[in-house]
Amino acid sequence: MTEADDEAAAALDEFVAEGQITSVLSIIKTGKEASAYLCRAHPSLGAKYAVAKVYFGRKHRNFANDATYAGGRSIMQAIPGQVGRALKNKSEAGRKFQSALWVDREFETLFTLRDAGLDVPDVYACTEAAVLMEYVGDGSVAAPQLQHADLDPAEAEATWARLLWNIEEMLRLDVVHGDLSAYNVLAWKGRTVLIDFPQAVDPRFSDAARDLLERDIRNLGRYFERFGIDADATRRANDLWWRWKRGRP
Repeated sequence: MTEADDEAAAALDEFVAEGQITSVLSIIKTGKEASAYLCRAHPSLGAKYAVAKVYFGRKHRNFANDATYAGGRSIMQAIPGQVGRALKNKSEAGRKFQSALWVDREFETLFTLRDAGLDVPDVYACTEAAVLMEYVGDGSVAAPQLQHADLDPAEAEATWARLLWNIEEMLRLDVVHGDLSAYNVLAWKGRTVLIDFPQAVDPRFSDAARDLLERDIRNLGRYFERFGIDADATRRANDLWWRWKRGRP
């Protein structure tokens, strides 16, 4: 086993030890920052299956640009004392703590959005290296990414409208996904589920938020071009951004 495999096994063992899953059945996918595992859920979760998203250690991870997503207010400035110094010096302890911040960000963001009724997975638990969340699919058949879904024109129109609603509601809750595309939306039996939120930004503190919002709309819109839908990303982003700023206290 590689070092990354050992790290993943340790993270999954934590969920077993805490009585949240009973076994790991298979790996669903491996992405740029984490791997997703299909697990048999403990009956206490009220679900048959769950997904454990296990983040790679920082040296195995491939986030596009951590600095872009750190926000207008530096994490290192916001955290005082020994931990803050470790982050600034990029020591081993600092890198470990920063990795945990990414995991916590995804868990807290998903919890907030789900609680507000948005189309994201339910979340069950979180450790320093992994998030345990709802499984979207049927047994061993996981929901496909929207990029690989087969929608008819009417379904495409409804899905596009629903995704735009999610983007607007996220912004109202001070969340910009930051890395949205048809590859991190799941499509399952008429339901769309947005995933992969570790790089989400808070537009109150991020200088990059407005540009990330437009990029999210444009990247997602590329899928819908095949149905003759124009994302009109700049106009939509400007409109959403203006309304968000106008609605701030």
